[in-house]
Amino acid sequence: MNFIETIYNKLITSNRQSFSLADAAKITGLAYGFDKKTLAKTLDVLVKENKLVKLKNGNYALNKHLRIIKCFIMGTSKDYAFARPLTGEKDKDIFVSSANLNGACHGDTVMVEVGIFGKDRKYKRQLPLVASGKQEGRVCEILERGFSVVVGIMSINERGVAVVIPDDRRFADSVFVDQASINGAPNGSKVVLDIIDYPSNIKMARGRVREILGDPSDVRVTTLSIIRSFNLFEEFPESVLNEAKRVNIPVSEDNQDGRKDYRDRTIITIDGEDAKDFDDAISLTRDEDGNFDLGVYIADVSHYVKEGSELDKEAFKRGTSVYFPDHVLPMLPVELSNGICSLNPNEDRFVLAVEMKISEAGKIIDYEIHKGIIKSAYRMTYTKVTAILNGDKNLQAGYKLIVPMLYEMQALAKILITRRNNAGQLDFDIPEPQILLNDDGTVKDIRRKPREMADRLIEQFMVLTNEVIARHFDNIKLPFVYRVHEVPTLERAQKFRAFASSLGLKFTPAGKELSPKDFQTLLVQSKGQDYSTALSKVMLRSMQKARYETQNLGHFGLALKDYCHFTSPIRRYPDLSIHRIISACLGGKLTDKKLREYESFVTISAERSSTMERQAEEAERTVDAQKQTEFMQGKIGEVFEGTVSGVTENGIYVELENTCEGFINIARLPKGKYDYDEAHYMLRGVGKTYRIGDKISIRVVSTDTVLRRIDFELSDFHREDSEIEIAKQKNKYGKNDSEQKHKKSENSQKRQRKFSKFGKKKNR
Repeated sequence: MNFIETIYNKLITSNRQSFSLADAAKITGLAYGFDKKTLAKTLDVLVKENKLVKLKNGNYALNKHLRIIKCFIMGTSKDYAFARPLTGEKDKDIFVSSANLNGACHGDTVMVEVGIFGKDRKYKRQLPLVASGKQEGRVCEILERGFSVVVGIMSINERGVAVVIPDDRRFADSVFVDQASINGAPNGSKVVLDIIDYPSNIKMARGRVREILGDPSDVRVTTLSIIRSFNLFEEFPESVLNEAKRVNIPVSEDNQDGRKDYRDRTIITIDGEDAKDFDDAISLTRDEDGNFDLGVYIADVSHYVKEGSELDKEAFKRGTSVYFPDHVLPMLPVELSNGICSLNPNEDRFVLAVEMKISEAGKIIDYEIHKGIIKSAYRMTYTKVTAILNGDKNLQAGYKLIVPMLYEMQALAKILITRRNNAGQLDFDIPEPQILLNDDGTVKDIRRKPREMADRLIEQFMVLTNEVIARHFDNIKLPFVYRVHEVPTLERAQKFRAFASSLGLKFTPAGKELSPKDFQTLLVQSKGQDYSTALSKVMLRSMQKARYETQNLGHFGLALKDYCHFTSPIRRYPDLSIHRIISACLGGKLTDKKLREYESFVTISAERSSTMERQAEEAERTVDAQKQTEFMQGKIGEVFEGTVSGVTENGIYVELENTCEGFINIARLPKGKYDYDEAHYMLRGVGKTYRIGDKISIRVVSTDTVLRRIDFELSDFHREDSEIEIAKQKNKYGKNDSEQKHKKSENSQKRQRKFSKFGKKKNR
């Protein structure tokens, strides 16, 4: 950052609306012995750049038409990007032209100057203008690089010039690798690069091969590539593993620290079949008045992961566990996640317990929060609990001691569901893929993940617990991390209204402000309709993104005023963060000094947790898309029924019953001219209209495992059967992929000829 930028950043963070030259000297730390002429010239430059305004009295003021916002850069494959605000403001994504990126890349955390920009001919650079126009952004400071490594395919031309074609083109088209940095990587191999020099509009990115992953067509290499490209972590540092071993010691009678003993209660866990980390357990009884006594017991991870420890630093860095079809990248080492922190059956475990008394109407009458110790009696699964509730006699006999409790849990869950529905909670019934793999990592089958009563039961109890915790700690005004989901913006709501009207639905807010009820009404109306899932998806896209925040802003989707994430401290850092505060509160250790430390801590925890959550979700979606593409590779020529899930000017997306989604290019639709109606998600042709939610019959044409793309055509589309057979053979022997790679290699070599020197690129 140069001197002028440094001065400007100090001025805008001072919160002073106007100031004299002497004031500016004090604000910028130049008060003693400062050069008045230099500072005055600096302020005049900022006036010319429209960042400051010179007042009639000779003082200066910040230009109110400009704002500086902390953002996350979301690159595109084109010459522009978008900046997503991280400040909690209700700003939508901000357009940033290539000229205004100033060296920032996809994934970077930056400070963005938001204003109205135009080109100053004298300086040949983008400058903010006070005149009316469209607001854009300009990166004024790069705070943190999102990419330190890039994964891609090595391409070496006949002259020995090497570039790597990144898997994620939002970072760069290609990365130059000099001969000394190739490190033996063969042409066509998948590699991991350390970035030496970042791209800009005048130079190409440069990298050094860190790791050779292998053949891109190997399914295991493909998954590993995705893990590396998102800079996720497989192995734990030795220091973290050693610390995990030291704290992984059995609970004994002399280290219970005054905890409430719940070991005489019948407590169970209910999780998925393959789960190995159990961070929540439950118990339920009824009192003589018919009220429910619900106990929710959450693993006391903060007892083992101490603030500032190696375990804590690593957990903060990871932010969350990441779940793939064949394995998990845990936030904590297995000694904790599957060991001493996991609420394994028949083992003493430390917990934070929330005891709730709930009326038959689903209202919380009373609650208590304690540090405790439990011994889970049964490790139950969603499948078993669902079967028991559906009347499976054999399972009921095997678990006869807890069958009555399970039926009581079902009764309470139904009461809570009804109560939440009455409040307006949004139940997006969007199917999730369940990907089943063979031992060699290939895809055996893909189907919709079932959502049975057992899943909903646990979901309701955890939501209730999170609500109680958030309300309690908001009331006593302690520093905290909340899970917030704000009201949709007016612009997005209007776009959604247009889509709903195209389906014949009326979206009319009941009051001046949007409420969850307004959206819930449409979800109820769409139940059983062909467009039900499509409506849920478009509605979800119209919502703001849920995130972590230090202010209790409520959760729109759940129709709750108070909400946090407390129930999964083994796999989420925000949960662990508030466990630490709760434990200190319950233990009477919240000194004024500690409170000040926590005020700073919750801010960085919320921000980091939000960032890592987005990264994990994107990585999980990418792996799912990869596996879906691999699975459909063996379905070339087969016909499926599907639903139109997206519409663009170039064609339509169709989602199959198994959740796989493919694209039908407009060239594979009946001949004729088509008009794209973006507002109503429609593609209109002569005598035929395609819109989201339409049922459609398709044939699988081809797949591209490099781009993770599946191509469909209409099942009655006229084309030669031999073409289908050719497509089958190409996919069978992997030629589609190799042809794609060859084409990319040729393109990269063409691009390489544009470089006059290593690392130098002509302006585009």
